[in-house]
Amino acid sequence: MESFSKKEYLQLHMPQENDPVSDQERIRMALRERGYEQVVFPLSVLRKLYPLCRNGAFQITVSLAFRETHWVITDVEAGDKRQSHYGLAVDYGSTTVIMQLVDMNSGTVVGEEKAVNRQVTYGTDILTRITYAMETEENRAHVTKATLETFRFLLEELTASTGVDVCHCPSMVLSGNTTMIHFLLGLDPWTVFSSPFAPVASAPGFFMGEELGLPFRGLVYIIPAASNYVGGDIVSGLLAVGLHRKEEIGLFFDVGTNGELVLGNKDWIIAGAGAAGPALEGYISKFGMRAGEGAIDHVVIQNGKLQYTTIGGSAPRGICGSGIIDLLAQMRLHGWMDIAGKLSLEATENIVYLKEEEQYAVVYACGEDSAVGYDLYFSQGDIDQYLDTKAAAYTMVECILETAGISEEDLGNCYLSGAFPAHSDLESAITIGMFLDIPRERYRVIANTSLDGARTLLLNRGGLAEMQELLEKMYCVQFASVPDFLIRMQAAKFVPHTDMKRYPSVADALISS
Repeated sequence: MESFSKKEYLQLHMPQENDPVSDQERIRMALRERGYEQVVFPLSVLRKLYPLCRNGAFQITVSLAFRETHWVITDVEAGDKRQSHYGLAVDYGSTTVIMQLVDMNSGTVVGEEKAVNRQVTYGTDILTRITYAMETEENRAHVTKATLETFRFLLEELTASTGVDVCHCPSMVLSGNTTMIHFLLGLDPWTVFSSPFAPVASAPGFFMGEELGLPFRGLVYIIPAASNYVGGDIVSGLLAVGLHRKEEIGLFFDVGTNGELVLGNKDWIIAGAGAAGPALEGYISKFGMRAGEGAIDHVVIQNGKLQYTTIGGSAPRGICGSGIIDLLAQMRLHGWMDIAGKLSLEATENIVYLKEEEQYAVVYACGEDSAVGYDLYFSQGDIDQYLDTKAAAYTMVECILETAGISEEDLGNCYLSGAFPAHSDLESAITIGMFLDIPRERYRVIANTSLDGARTLLLNRGGLAEMQELLEKMYCVQFASVPDFLIRMQAAKFVPHTDMKRYPSVADALISS
């Protein structure tokens, strides 16, 4: 494998009076003989050479990280340490950051840790964080500090869980959206969201971990973005699913806080993105929550009774994204909600009027059964807001297909990526009109293509050239500039859509129910 890092075991001659070549040059010459033409020694490595090399009789292992045009020595160890060679792949998400430890000799994942991105302190959605950061330079520094604290925590956790000092790994490949990368680097992210939508940096490249403020001795490579909204996480995901290598036309949809779409094949690629907001993670509702202990994750209505399961099997504390989508689908199929998403007041005793909020709601867990001691409900306002989110997702797909002159029938596989599709019921998502009503075997659900792509690149740096070719032929569309986008969204706010011919399987299910 032509990986991002190498470990070379060198058995060199000890310096003598008739051979007073420096330790640095002795190592450089040995590496040149093995094909490493350009090698850089950071100061931290130079300081480590003496007395380590001489104490080890110049039988040493050199760790090298690839930096596009040359190699950087990240560490020197006494003895043969080639078997202990690891790298890090990171999915730097706006909500969750996931870090994997990869055995660079075998390609296997030997450890994984995840943590909530501590940026959420400054806003659950990206725009709120940007607004906070742009107020003062100090505020922007707060968000960057929260980012680095998240990374430090994961490095510590991964070291504890694997027994490997991951801070000494030679290389890390990091994937994240454009705004997240700006926060990590301490750049002003307002450029991402303001006209003319030109980020400060779209391909920042390589950095030593210490440059970023991390206790990481290796080299960090940041996967480039295609545009302000189509970030490195999507480019990384494409490396994993490989639309650009295939004859058939495929659709790649990364569903999260933002929704990013890519359509195409080996000949052409179109990409676009739009905001989905925190709805898919359950945040829109008073009792909405992230997937965790006590979150209702699945809902079914049988014989007029609402039943649910919770994560961990404990009493419910709220409802997460997968539970919400089941709830809406089941209510539509069983007549608790009409095509406009309005609650049917006579359908069930679960639908109640909230005097304080002056609106109706469906109670999905009564107080005596809940962990909090009072009724848990999903209000009409919650429904309306969620339908905005699902309508945006559908309309983005509709627009990108139309831009390319492609029909649903022309599509091959449809790849869905992200925690939301990975943990949600596909049938429920189609029932409410979030995804296309196409044969189910054409769907491929992948939990985290961003992380998969980062790991793929970590193990095969040949992906750098492939990414560059991909970026050069990718055409990015701005959904906000589509003249009738909002009008299309209005039609898509219905459940599943105003045009039921687009959802034949849902129409059949409604008849049979």
